[in-house]
Amino acid sequence: MKIGIFVHSQSGNTARLALAVTHALREKGQEVDVELLRPIGKVHPGIRHVELKNVPEVDDYDMVMLAGPVWAFNASPVVVSLLHQLPGLKGKKAMFFLTSGFPPPLSGWNRAHKKIKDLLEESNASVIEGESLFWGFYCGKKRLDAAVERICRKVSG
Repeated sequence: MKIGIFVHSQSGNTARLALAVTHALREKGQEVDVELLRPIGKVHPGIRHVELKNVPEVDDYDMVMLAGPVWAFNASPVVVSLLHQLPGLKGKKAMFFLTSGFPPPLSGWNRAHKKIKDLLEESNASVIEGESLFWGFYCGKKRLDAAVERICRKVSG
């Protein structure tokens, strides 16, 4: 399966998770591309629309994965804006994973999860349930590896 992973990462934590997922999926025989989303101008929580320097082409992918942080109890405005600009998800497998500095019940993960899932469903993608990783003050290898394994299990379904 050919998978495209598109990532918004402000602190580097989401990018770190996305790269770990990329390596694990490649080890399992998947063809995976990963691309950092590059907003034009400054981005902050609560911004309504973000212009992107790169809106990825997704036609060649069997599956699209989106990754971003939970910001101020909401989904990343970069990922949300991408979903409004991204054509061609109809019928494609789609999944997302989120990172946050607080545990999911305290971070707004549920609201962010719902927002991204709803947008994916509106685009008629075949949505695979999302995942989250709580970074806290320190995310050890064990916690990172567990998140990567959960994501890979969902991909291979």
